Amino acid sequence: MKKLYTAYNKDVQKYMTGNQLSSGRKNIIIEKIEKIVVAAGESFERLFPVRSKRKDVMDHIIYLLSGNGICKVSASTLADKANCSVRTVNMAVSALKQTGEVLVAGLADGKNKYVFVLKSHKNFQAIMKDVFYINAEHITEHFAGQVAEQENVESQVAVCVEDDKSCSNNNNSINSFISKQENDIIKDSIESELKSEETNPIQYFVNPYQEKLYNTIQAINYHFELKRHAAVLGLRIGSNATKTDLNFAIKTASKIDRFLSRGGIVEGSIPAMFTKIYTDYLNYMVKSVVKVNPVVPCDLVNWLEEDLNKPIQVKELNYIPEDDFKLSKEEADEMGLF
Repeated sequence: MKKLYTAYNKDVQKYMTGNQLSSGRKNIIIEKIEKIVVAAGESFERLFPVRSKRKDVMDHIIYLLSGNGICKVSASTLADKANCSVRTVNMAVSALKQTGEVLVAGLADGKNKYVFVLKSHKNFQAIMKDVFYINAEHITEHFAGQVAEQENVESQVAVCVEDDKSCSNNNNSINSFISKQENDIIKDSIESELKSEETNPIQYFVNPYQEKLYNTIQAINYHFELKRHAAVLGLRIGSNATKTDLNFAIKTASKIDRFLSRGGIVEGSIPAMFTKIYTDYLNYMVKSVVKVNPVVPCDLVNWLEEDLNKPIQVKELNYIPEDDFKLSKEEADEMGLF
């Protein structure tokens, strides 16, 4: 069964720093992937037809992976780069997944962004450990035989490295693209895969708190629509979820349950509504500051040393000026007092 991964921007950024891209490395990686696909009895041309937009998307993704082996990019940015539709980008990503050489994940705290990892890169094991928090045993289990291939690629790349300055400039220009508002391609694909493989959705989770959220929603007498999306909601809290995040997620689920039970109609989808409310809770937690009321000063009396035989000194406080107490006859007549 396929396993879905999510990563956080801060963790991905660790490996994006100092990234140097190379067209030479890109070409070698594509040639290697093509050989692997052909050796497996598949047609590389069927996956990525020559001079097609789908191949252009794949070409750009591999270029972004030619540096440190990991990249994050939105579907809209890839569509703009290849001058194609987001649907074409989605098809290209699906074809790239079929090669088995690129791990496709989602950015949990980003706006509709993919995270791609080149499995044959020398950084792959470190990336899986530091970005996705997968230990060495699981890496060997899920991706056996793919890491060892990197040595052959690295030896060929040595003669193909381009000028560092031009590579850095290209990387900066890529990172400068502004993501446009698009439908959440990654989350939609996750939901569709979950619907087609409903036998054991827990297998998708990589964090214990994701599984706890799923089990909690299924155990409590929540609205049936909420239970139907329990697996997707578990993915929405991300692979870095903590106990605090779980509490906010359960609070969010309870709020949506009350809304649905009272006849509320969800505009869009329940997972989208969950993400909005859950994110608001997290932002409120970060911004909230404990307010302490100022202490009002008052006069204190030392009853042990104070001479109680003396009359108590009382200060006369006039809140109204003395002149305001004087009232002329004319003013009194106007008021009807006389």
